[in-house]
Amino acid sequence: MVICEGMIACASYVAPILPSVASTVGGWIGFGAGGPIAGTAAAGIQAGIGNVAAGSAFAVVQQAAMTTAAISFSSVLFTGALAAGGYYGVRKYFGV
Repeated sequence: MVICEGMIACASYVAPILPSVASTVGGWIGFGAGGPIAGTAAAGIQAGIGNVAAGSAFAVVQQAAMTTAAISFSSVLFTGALAAGGYYGVRKYFGV
């Protein structure tokens, strides 16, 4: 039970930042808000792939880079605090 509680608490802090992490790492490789940036590793990978299939790893990282570019740190912090507060409230209410 302790492992499960630790995993739930950890997930409540980590889950909100995953899109930002994917977007940041994608940015380092060359994924931008408008698509792969010319002359970067992402552009080279896309050139090698050719027609990118929907749902592929390349498409998923590109989608994350395009949709999470505007996430601010304060919204991530608020979401994490909200999730942690909800976790605490459920534990307090149910006496777990």
